[in-house]
Amino acid sequence: MLKAEKYRYSSVSVRIEKVIFLTLFTSAFVFFKTPFEFYFHYIIFLALLPFFMLKYRFPKLAFQIMIIPLIVGVVHVLGENTDQFSFIKVFGGLLLTLLFYQYVMLYYEFNVKRLFKIYVKWCYWIALIGIVQQVSYIIGFKLGYDYSWLFNKWGVISGGILGLRVNSIISEPSGLAILMMPAVYVAIYNLLRKETYIIDKKQSLVILSVLILTSSSTGLIGLVVAFLLASDTLNIRYVVIGVAISVSVGYAAYYNIDEFRSRVDTSIGLWIENDFDIKNTNSSSFVLYNNLHIAVENLKEYPIFGTGLGSHESAYEKYSLTNTVVLYDFSFNTKDGNSLLIRLLSETGLLGAGFILFILFRSFVHKNQNSELNEYRIVSQGLFILIFVTLLRQGNYMLNGFPLIILMYYYTKKEYSKRKNELLQIEAGTREIEETH
Repeated sequence: MLKAEKYRYSSVSVRIEKVIFLTLFTSAFVFFKTPFEFYFHYIIFLALLPFFMLKYRFPKLAFQIMIIPLIVGVVHVLGENTDQFSFIKVFGGLLLTLLFYQYVMLYYEFNVKRLFKIYVKWCYWIALIGIVQQVSYIIGFKLGYDYSWLFNKWGVISGGILGLRVNSIISEPSGLAILMMPAVYVAIYNLLRKETYIIDKKQSLVILSVLILTSSSTGLIGLVVAFLLASDTLNIRYVVIGVAISVSVGYAAYYNIDEFRSRVDTSIGLWIENDFDIKNTNSSSFVLYNNLHIAVENLKEYPIFGTGLGSHESAYEKYSLTNTVVLYDFSFNTKDGNSLLIRLLSETGLLGAGFILFILFRSFVHKNQNSELNEYRIVSQGLFILIFVTLLRQGNYMLNGFPLIILMYYYTKKEYSKRKNELLQIEAGTREIEETH
């Protein structure tokens, strides 16, 4: 049985730890929305950064990553392809966020297994709030399911299996489904192997139940990917079970959840039939379709570097189908493209999108028979799914601590490779001693 790694570093303050993880789950509250959205977690960034800077100085990685986006952005601002304020807002926000989470990695001494354990535990507590929300809705207790009195970027989303699309304390149900993906992977891994890694069986079932209650198509995609990875895909029995469950859940969702059925029908109408009737275009499917069209058109003109951070809104105004084919405007996701991959293609070109995809596949950790090394596999694959679904259906570079997820994923492979080499050296040394005697 896999055991969660014990905390190795007593230097990490429990209070500071809680404050750091608040930054990942408090995007439903902003202090103001204009001229930019000032999230609650920015206060934490600004409070802790001076102390981190005094202790660790200036880590190079964040600045190295941002140097090319800075140059490209300045060039396009001067060329009037990108709005100056939009560029400064996105570039500054991303640099601040990336720098803060690089400090977090230093603070935890790159102990990705510890960070992952805490993240999954937080996901469980967020899921428990989701259960309270659903039960409160069923019994009609408004304060228990409507948290708009506490969060100003949050709302009750009707629909779903039981009349409510659960979103817990996260702004949107799909956002909740996305951020829970590492915990969903661990839950499936535990149930398939009868393990209790980080969470037990009951906690695993709570997490999976809440994922279903979000009624999120993105969550369903993540669930399928999680099952395939956790079952190692080579086990035919698990693959058949996984496909059967996925088809059953999809079938049930299609015939019982209006929003899900509408999403499927409009997607078929747009992507397969190219039908721009209002029933297909007045939907989130059209938002994704339109933003992909915009990104492709922008990419044709600026294929290598894109038009700079914060420029997708300008590209939207230039290439949107609402200017030509669909003569009415649905101004949703004009800034973030409704998909991080789409936004990356539009704003950073093939270079930026290729960079993220390279990290995604280069840093992937496969299963290992060694139980210690296999923990890195769990961490890596759980984070992989979150990154994968974010690339599909969430276009904000910084939402819910996404830069930390990327850093954790990258350093998981580095720590895995380092520990693997250490174990190989130990094994070689032991073998040499045995041969000597």
